[in-house]
Amino acid sequence: MSPFHPARWPERLPERYWLARARVPQALLEHPAGDTVALLVEGGRVAAIEPRAPGGAATFDLDGATVLPAFVDLHTHLDKGDLLAAGLKPERDLFAAVARVREDHGRWTETELRTRIGFALRTALAHGTRALNTYVDWPDPAAPEGPLAWRVLNALKREWAGRIDLHITSLASIDRLADEGAAATLARALAVHRGALGLFVYPGAPLQWLPRAFELAERFDLPLDFHVDEHLDPPTANIGHVARLARLARERGYGTRTVCGHACVLGVLDDAERDRLLDEIAASGLTLTALPYTNLYLQDNGLSATHPGQRRTPRRRGLLPVHEARARGIPLAFASDNHRDVFFPGGDLDMLQALALAANAAHLDDAVFDWADTITTTPARFLGLPNADGLRKGMIADLVLHPGRSSAEVLSRPHPGRQVLRAGQRLSAEEAVPPDFRELERMKG
Repeated sequence: MSPFHPARWPERLPERYWLARARVPQALLEHPAGDTVALLVEGGRVAAIEPRAPGGAATFDLDGATVLPAFVDLHTHLDKGDLLAAGLKPERDLFAAVARVREDHGRWTETELRTRIGFALRTALAHGTRALNTYVDWPDPAAPEGPLAWRVLNALKREWAGRIDLHITSLASIDRLADEGAAATLARALAVHRGALGLFVYPGAPLQWLPRAFELAERFDLPLDFHVDEHLDPPTANIGHVARLARLARERGYGTRTVCGHACVLGVLDDAERDRLLDEIAASGLTLTALPYTNLYLQDNGLSATHPGQRRTPRRRGLLPVHEARARGIPLAFASDNHRDVFFPGGDLDMLQALALAANAAHLDDAVFDWADTITTTPARFLGLPNADGLRKGMIADLVLHPGRSSAEVLSRPHPGRQVLRAGQRLSAEEAVPPDFRELERMKG
């Protein structure tokens, strides 16, 4: 019988109780422990972590089930999520997808955005996410009010406070910083709402505007977030330019607030060039985010240049070299990226599923217990969240419990039996189940 069977696991948990015989990632504990530990939850917080439950409170025996801190998703696109339900079709090329979304911006309404984004937030909550960072396309930096999706997301950020901590980052091409006044207008709008300055550094981008990004970040006290090198063309590796500027910023106390997503090209460089760039990144303080879903789909996408219309099996993986990055101590996160839109037709904002895909694509050994930081503490630290140090005494008891006792068991069946605790209590029956896709059907009308 599962340790979470209703006969053992009440709908409402006591104010004070032990989670006994819980298996947790050792790296997330302050002090090394045995195979399992016991966590005392009291008043919505973890009051103690002991080798075993000594009694004195209700005790729930997890029988080796896995306990993780609630998830943090560092790289999502909620403004585009579920565009397939709105009638669009997936593209198999990054820039074709970018162009298709730009064409579609004009028909977006507040009602549709609230429907799609609300659906995504309910999904993420059910899967165990406590915080996520979403990008919002920002076609006109000179507009002080920002795009419609920015305004909708800020309203939802307030409405969802206490359930999901929503962080919002602009997404504009680096060339949009060429107009100094427009660039300052963008940065000022982000600062007012405590957003982050996010920029797309595409192949052939005018890199002379990169210093302005760092100047704006320091002037307006903004984190920096780059989409960079989302391609597999070895001669072009713009991340090196970002890393050098981040290293200079770090010397002024700012470099640890910069993250780069994608960086797929690092995976196809020759070893010497890859190692040189990774050494620069390690010295710069950059955080890297790998996006297995979208980049495995879009990179080396199986389209034949010599025989249009024919498909071929992809030969290269669209992942940055995660093992080599980790060996250098580079902060590394996995994240959801796109879900059910023109960039990627799957995904469900489930961090365990993202970790399962990364484990398979990048050959991660014991992924749940050796790489749990990539979906919990590392993204939490970058976002400046509380409870970012792992499983600690005094942390809010925002936890994900899974009946699996090993990485193989957890990642083979990532969702069935999962229990999500927020401040020590289970989600309500309605919150604990991801919403039904049929709710989105009305958007096609």
